[in-house]
Amino acid sequence: MVGELGLPDRTDLTDVCGAVAAYLGCSVRIVAMRLDGTASGVTARTGDGYWIFCELRTSAWHRTHIVTHEIGRLLLEHAAPGVTDRDGPAPRAAEVLGGLLMARVAPSPVDRGPEPTGQAAELAAALAPALRHRRDGPLRAAGRGGGNGGKDGAACGAGDSDGGSSV
Repeated sequence: MVGELGLPDRTDLTDVCGAVAAYLGCSVRIVAMRLDGTASGVTARTGDGYWIFCELRTSAWHRTHIVTHEIGRLLLEHAAPGVTDRDGPAPRAAEVLGGLLMARVAPSPVDRGPEPTGQAAELAAALAPALRHRRDGPLRAAGRGGGNGGKDGAACGAGDSDGGSSV
């Protein structure tokens, strides 16, 4: 399906939306706005096309993730109407398709950009233990419930339990 869009190896969201619009035969527009925790992304259909609303107060990388996920849902719905129901494999399929699209838009893991400096470096250092804990799982020793406020000793704000994007 990604190949049918005719995207170059490296592109931006504007070009992805243009290719998807041509594929679907209607416009696809992105609107970044405050969703206040209700969702990370929402897609609406109007008489003149699709509108993808994504959380304004997050990183550009995360907005790209949100938008490519929503585009994945649009493409799946177009290919097989009804497939994007919340139950079953549809959310995972949209995530996979969105990831394939995002690989064309987001920097590769090798291109991490410059190392953080100043306050950014301090914040990264402060977050590192919580991120390691999230990656490695709950501590089995006395570290459980170490005062960080999360359930079973998990760091607060490190993400939701199902791996979704609720930032």
